[in-house]
Amino acid sequence: MNELIQNIMDNVDKKGVQRDCKKLLKKCNLKSEKDTGFITELAIWLYIYGYEKEAISVCDLFANEKFTGNYTLWSNIDHAYCLKARILREQGNLNESQKIIKFVNQYRHPELYINGVEHFLKTLDINIQSNLDYNSKAGARGWRLLKFELAIAYREAGKYPLPDEQLEEVIDELKSILSKEA
Repeated sequence: MNELIQNIMDNVDKKGVQRDCKKLLKKCNLKSEKDTGFITELAIWLYIYGYEKEAISVCDLFANEKFTGNYTLWSNIDHAYCLKARILREQGNLNESQKIIKFVNQYRHPELYINGVEHFLKTLDINIQSNLDYNSKAGARGWRLLKFELAIAYREAGKYPLPDEQLEEVIDELKSILSKEA
């Protein structure tokens, strides 16, 4: 794992990527919610900047991880799998993408999705705006990254009570904003 992260750090000169690589090289435990979050965030940043091959390699760090019933830990892994499925789908590899989605959906509960729609559509935007109002670019960036990650997970896993087109609009808008970060 360290070799992959070091290689990415040496070859991708973007702040978000560098920040996550440094954290992961210092310490990384796949049983830590914080560390799995950094891995998923690194994959997200790589995708935002167009480093799809590297993003898939980072997502593959979870290849041997099994669901243990801890949804707090699993959500980071789930989101990385959904990102990989998205990249594969965009590349035309629909079979592999669908295999991943079938795998992640066995641990999802679509009947509960309706409970999170207001949080996704309103609360996250309020949090982004509040951080911008208080000149916290880092805070706004963090909330945008979360919304971007969720939009990809909802879009790819399916059965979310918003149309795919609406989720794609959110993804495109946030990708455009986040990609401007150096």
